[in-house]
Amino acid sequence: MGIGLCIFNTNAQCDPDFGIDFVTISDPGNRHTTLEETERPFYEGFHVGRVEYEFRISKLELSTREYFEFVEAYLPIYMDHNNTDSGRIEFTGRGIAISNGIASIREGYANRAATMWWEYAARYVNWLHNGKVNEEWAFESGVYETSTFTQNKDGTYNHQGSHNIGARYWLPTRDEWIKAAYWDPNMLNGEGGYWQYQNSSHVEPIPAILPSDGGERNAGPFWEGWPLDVGSYPDVTSPWGLLDMSGGVAEYTETAEPLDLQNRRLVHGTSYWDFNYGDPFNNDLLGRADSTSGSGGSSVGIRLASTLYQSSDLNQDGVVNYFDISMFIRLFASADERVDFRRDGRFDLDDVRVFLGFVSSP
Repeated sequence: MGIGLCIFNTNAQCDPDFGIDFVTISDPGNRHTTLEETERPFYEGFHVGRVEYEFRISKLELSTREYFEFVEAYLPIYMDHNNTDSGRIEFTGRGIAISNGIASIREGYANRAATMWWEYAARYVNWLHNGKVNEEWAFESGVYETSTFTQNKDGTYNHQGSHNIGARYWLPTRDEWIKAAYWDPNMLNGEGGYWQYQNSSHVEPIPAILPSDGGERNAGPFWEGWPLDVGSYPDVTSPWGLLDMSGGVAEYTETAEPLDLQNRRLVHGTSYWDFNYGDPFNNDLLGRADSTSGSGGSSVGIRLASTLYQSSDLNQDGVVNYFDISMFIRLFASADERVDFRRDGRFDLDDVRVFLGFVSSP
């Protein structure tokens, strides 16, 4: 992580979101789905999609190239904890190889959607939240406390059920993901409603066909070159303009299902290998979902949710500049909890490093 402050560098554009393109999901307080809209639900009584607040969600699925930076940063800790100089698929995903302590992206995978297990997705989010500080605490706490990733003698799990208050990034909740995928505030003359599929349509998106030939879903036979890179279907979007919510990889949410089984998380959307068409139980259909263990899911990736304001924009005026640095100094000197970024009750170099990570040039 560079510490050259972007506000002092006229040749660099300040990007406090680490290059991630976010879309704002507005229309707070939209209604839940009805049973008629989810006639083939994942479970009975499926009423979902209502979100009471505005939030942001990434336009694209996380790519292997973006995830690779995290793998390289976390690799020394991973090797130490696992007493190995190689990596398993739960950490690396399908697109990254580790040999003799060195990580590399497999040929052709750089711009494909990254895959990983939920527990490592949580660590990635923690790392972003903490300004990409490369110390162990920055991977293990902040948004999801990995100390809760434990199993009891009776077989139950203790995984944290939802992100911490004050999180800057997180894995979207079930309702956030469904609203971003299906809810259209402009339907029914502005009354709003849900499409049956994530392509702003009641017709299933077509898989296994290139976008130039009329394809609509990044899914097809692996031996024929699928999946394509993220964003390969730019004309197939959710009502909010999000890409690849169908195909590419299925996507984790933070929502546990069932609620008393905390190691299992709901997964929405289809993966590249699900290229059947006309399946009445296809997971792209509104009301359908899957779930996977927090320590499982080799074909599952992530799309990030985030707050509306930039982490470095302390005065929330829409601009990252000298005033934010001045405000940080004042808050830090007065031990204001808003700049206790590590949430440990102390105001020390760790908090300064997190703030510098937020305002450093990419």
